[in-house]
Amino acid sequence: MTSLQDLWKQVLNAIEVSHFFSEETYNSWIKKTNLFNIENHVAYVSYRSVITFKILNQDENKQLLESTLSELYGESVSIQFFEQNDAEKLMPISNPVQQKKIELVQNSLNPDYTFENFVQGYCNQEAYAACLSCCTQTRHTFNPIMIYGNSGLGKTHLLHAIGNFLKKERPEIKVFYAYSGQLVTILLDAMKTKSIYGNMVEQVKEELSNFDYFLIDDVQNLKQSSSQEVFFTVYNQLISRNAQIVMTSDMHPNELSGLQNRLISRFSSGLITNISKPEFDTSKAILRKKLEGNEDSILIKDEVLDYLASKFSDDVRNLEGSLNKLIFNATIENPDVIDLDFAQRILMKEPVIQNRDELTMKQIKKAVTSFYGFTYKDLEGKSRQKNIMNARHVFVYLCRELLHKPYVAIGQELGNRDHTTILNSYERACQKMEEEEAFSIAIGRIKSTLNV
Repeated sequence: MTSLQDLWKQVLNAIEVSHFFSEETYNSWIKKTNLFNIENHVAYVSYRSVITFKILNQDENKQLLESTLSELYGESVSIQFFEQNDAEKLMPISNPVQQKKIELVQNSLNPDYTFENFVQGYCNQEAYAACLSCCTQTRHTFNPIMIYGNSGLGKTHLLHAIGNFLKKERPEIKVFYAYSGQLVTILLDAMKTKSIYGNMVEQVKEELSNFDYFLIDDVQNLKQSSSQEVFFTVYNQLISRNAQIVMTSDMHPNELSGLQNRLISRFSSGLITNISKPEFDTSKAILRKKLEGNEDSILIKDEVLDYLASKFSDDVRNLEGSLNKLIFNATIENPDVIDLDFAQRILMKEPVIQNRDELTMKQIKKAVTSFYGFTYKDLEGKSRQKNIMNARHVFVYLCRELLHKPYVAIGQELGNRDHTTILNSYERACQKMEEEEAFSIAIGRIKSTLNV
């Protein structure tokens, strides 16, 4: 049985050789139509522009299409025209890739994540300003915007806030938001799916490139090589259309591994901004925001908020979770007020992330050189001696694990080494931790001298 795609190709070929339309009109407008479905002697044909519709809907042009299609189809049919996006919504969806994309766009945004609900502070004010600003611009000065930082600091909140703002204030704007893993799934499924409408990958590329705002969360997970190829094309098309791209990552673009250099280069061409862990005042403001509207029913002393803000601020989710735990236990025990004694008793068994503000890379460097008996010059120099190489690996590993320092910063501290060298050193250290007991013991002993 001839597919709808093949049938429409035959129709278009017959019209092309008839020279009914000029070559320019045919190639620019007629050729870009699709036969979407035939049902009850009605053929649904999609078009991509108003100009195409005006041409097709002229009586003599429509009659030509209907007669040609009826002859090749073997039955008399009339044609009904639909704009491409409307046709996809109105017709039954048998394509799983299309279904996933529509569900993703319709159900992706959390309505609670807004700019109004985002607590600003020194740790995130630049990222907040960049995201809010891009929502009101028609010509995007900074594109793409890349927000990086550890998990749980508000990166996802800002992406959703962009989508929710546009949905409310500029409803005509088309917004796509996805976690990188969801995007990879769509792209891989498109590569495996045969469609009656043509090359599914090309369709997905075209559809993704048609959004005005493209929001991707945790782009560091976009590691599947074939999906990167498709994403690279979509990215370039979005930029050429002046569509705004905003992405998040858990690290600076220069530190991303597993992504093509040409992608990393493009990520670095816009605005790169960091979100760090909230300082004390911001942490306390987050807790107050969480309590907003419930002050009469939840009585909690200010000293408790101070305690939470100082002990659980490395991760906003952890910070809010500690407050939730206190509130939950208060509903069970029903104290008159949540005071410090109550909070400390309830949270005593919770793993508290130690505040490492006082620990520095220089202290780690001192501990490493003291353990191995080297000088700073040895550690920062070019010697490839095994023990010195091991000491460098240990230094890099501890700076990443204890301080979460970027590779660029570690490289500067280690004799201005390139970030890729530091990345390789860290990966080598992780490997040695698993394979060499002596290396793990050295790490443990150096950590003990640092009281961590």
